[in-house]
Amino acid sequence: MQYKTNINIIFSVFGSPFDPYDFTKSIDIAPTNLWIEGEFIPNNKMNKKREESAWEYSIHSHTMFFEDVSEKIIAIFKNKIENINDYINKADNLMIKFDVVLEIEEAQGVALYFNRNFLNIVNKLNAEVDVDTYILRNE
Repeated sequence: MQYKTNINIIFSVFGSPFDPYDFTKSIDIAPTNLWIEGEFIPNNKMNKKREESAWEYSIHSHTMFFEDVSEKIIAIFKNKIENINDYINKADNLMIKFDVVLEIEEAQGVALYFNRNFLNIVNKLNAEVDVDTYILRNE
Protein backbone atom coordinates (compact mmCIF):
# COMPACT_ATOMS: atom_id res chain seq x y z
CA MET A 1 0.00 0.00 0.00
CA GLN A 2 1.27 3.49 -0.86
CA TYR A 3 1.32 5.61 2.29
CA LYS A 4 0.91 9.35 2.12
CA THR A 5 1.28 9.53 5.88
CA ASN A 6 4.79 10.53 6.94
CA ILE A 7 6.59 10.13 10.22
CA ASN A 8 9.73 12.09 11.01
CA ILE A 9 11.82 11.62 14.16
CA ILE A 10 14.38 14.27 14.99
CA PHE A 11 16.93 13.47 17.68
CA SER A 12 18.43 16.72 18.94
CA VAL A 13 20.96 17.96 21.44
CA PHE A 14 20.82 21.68 22.11
CA GLY A 15 21.79 24.38 24.56
CA SER A 16 24.19 27.16 25.30
CA PRO A 17 27.14 27.04 25.39
CA PHE A 18 27.41 24.09 23.01
CA ASP A 19 29.73 23.17 20.14
CA PRO A 20 27.85 20.80 17.80
CA TYR A 21 31.02 20.15 15.79
CA ASP A 22 32.76 18.87 18.92
CA PHE A 23 29.70 16.74 19.70
CA THR A 24 29.86 15.25 16.18
CA LYS A 25 33.48 14.22 16.76
CA SER A 26 32.63 12.83 20.18
CA ILE A 27 29.89 10.46 18.99
CA ASP A 28 31.17 9.89 15.44
CA ILE A 29 27.79 10.45 13.76
CA ALA A 30 27.29 13.20 11.20
CA PRO A 31 24.20 15.32 11.87
CA THR A 32 21.48 15.98 9.32
CA ASN A 33 21.38 19.57 10.58
CA LEU A 34 23.17 21.81 13.04
CA TRP A 35 23.41 25.47 13.91
CA ILE A 36 25.43 27.77 16.11
CA GLU A 37 24.13 30.25 18.64
CA GLY A 38 24.05 33.74 17.16
CA GLU A 39 23.52 32.65 13.54
CA PHE A 40 20.61 34.20 11.68
CA ILE A 41 17.58 31.92 11.39
CA PRO A 42 17.05 31.16 7.68
CA ASN A 43 13.89 32.51 6.04
CA ASN A 44 13.05 34.66 9.06
CA LYS A 45 11.75 38.08 8.00
CA MET A 46 12.50 39.53 11.44
CA ASN A 47 16.25 38.73 11.12
CA LYS A 48 16.19 36.80 14.38
CA LYS A 49 19.30 35.01 15.57
CA ARG A 50 19.58 31.55 17.09
CA GLU A 51 19.47 31.67 20.89
CA GLU A 52 21.27 28.35 21.30
CA SER A 53 23.36 25.88 19.34
CA ALA A 54 21.91 22.56 18.21
CA TRP A 55 22.83 19.22 16.68
CA GLU A 56 20.09 17.21 14.94
CA TYR A 57 19.72 13.84 13.31
CA SER A 58 16.43 13.12 11.56
CA ILE A 59 14.84 10.13 9.92
CA HIS A 60 11.84 10.50 7.64
CA SER A 61 9.65 7.70 6.37
CA HIS A 62 6.46 7.28 4.36
CA THR A 63 4.64 5.00 6.78
CA MET A 64 1.80 5.06 9.25
CA PHE A 65 3.70 2.96 11.82
CA PHE A 66 5.87 4.88 14.29
CA GLU A 67 7.77 1.72 15.18
CA ASP A 68 9.11 1.48 11.59
CA VAL A 69 10.88 4.81 12.08
CA SER A 70 11.80 4.52 15.76
CA GLU A 71 13.64 1.23 15.17
CA LYS A 72 15.85 2.97 12.58
CA ILE A 73 16.83 5.74 15.00
CA ILE A 74 17.44 3.21 17.78
CA ALA A 75 19.75 1.19 15.52
CA ILE A 76 21.86 4.30 14.87
CA PHE A 77 22.12 5.53 18.46
CA LYS A 78 21.90 2.45 20.69
CA ASN A 79 25.68 1.97 20.76
CA LYS A 80 26.32 5.69 21.29
CA ILE A 81 24.30 6.23 24.46
CA GLU A 82 27.32 6.07 26.78
CA ASN A 83 29.26 8.56 24.60
CA ILE A 84 26.29 10.90 24.44
CA ASN A 85 25.71 10.76 28.19
CA ASP A 86 29.42 11.32 28.91
CA TYR A 87 29.38 14.41 26.70
CA ILE A 88 26.13 15.74 28.21
CA ASN A 89 27.34 15.15 31.78
CA LYS A 90 30.52 17.16 31.15
CA ALA A 91 28.57 20.07 29.67
CA ASP A 92 26.21 22.52 31.28
CA ASN A 93 22.68 23.32 30.17
CA LEU A 94 22.35 20.77 27.36
CA MET A 95 19.05 19.08 26.59
CA ILE A 96 18.17 16.01 24.55
CA LYS A 97 14.86 15.70 22.75
CA PHE A 98 13.09 13.47 20.29
CA ASP A 99 10.71 15.46 18.10
CA VAL A 100 8.11 13.23 16.49
CA VAL A 101 6.38 14.88 13.55
CA LEU A 102 3.31 13.11 12.21
CA GLU A 103 1.95 14.20 8.83
CA ILE A 104 -1.23 12.17 8.64
CA GLU A 105 -3.20 11.58 5.47
CA GLU A 106 -6.75 12.29 6.63
CA ALA A 107 -8.06 8.98 5.30
CA GLN A 108 -5.24 6.87 6.82
CA GLY A 109 -4.30 7.71 10.38
CA VAL A 110 -1.18 6.66 12.24
CA ALA A 111 -0.18 3.99 14.75
CA LEU A 112 1.71 5.89 17.46
CA TYR A 113 3.09 3.19 19.71
CA PHE A 114 6.14 3.84 21.88
CA ASN A 115 7.61 0.37 22.33
CA ARG A 116 10.06 -0.59 25.08
CA ASN A 117 13.09 -0.15 22.83
CA PHE A 118 12.18 3.46 22.12
CA LEU A 119 11.20 4.24 25.71
CA ASN A 120 14.42 2.63 26.95
CA ILE A 121 16.63 4.90 24.82
CA VAL A 122 14.56 7.95 25.84
CA ASN A 123 15.01 6.99 29.48
CA LYS A 124 18.74 6.21 29.23
CA LEU A 125 19.34 9.61 27.62
CA ASN A 126 17.05 11.42 30.06
CA ALA A 127 15.42 12.88 26.94
CA GLU A 128 12.10 14.56 26.29
CA VAL A 129 9.61 13.62 23.58
CA ASP A 130 7.62 16.25 21.70
CA VAL A 131 4.88 15.15 19.28
CA ASP A 132 3.51 17.45 16.57
CA THR A 133 0.60 16.32 14.41
CA TYR A 134 -0.44 17.70 11.02
CA ILE A 135 -3.43 16.49 9.00
CA LEU A 136 -2.82 16.33 5.23
CA ARG A 137 -6.05 17.01 3.37
CA ASN A 138 -6.76 16.04 -0.23
CA GLU A 139 -7.97 19.23 -1.86
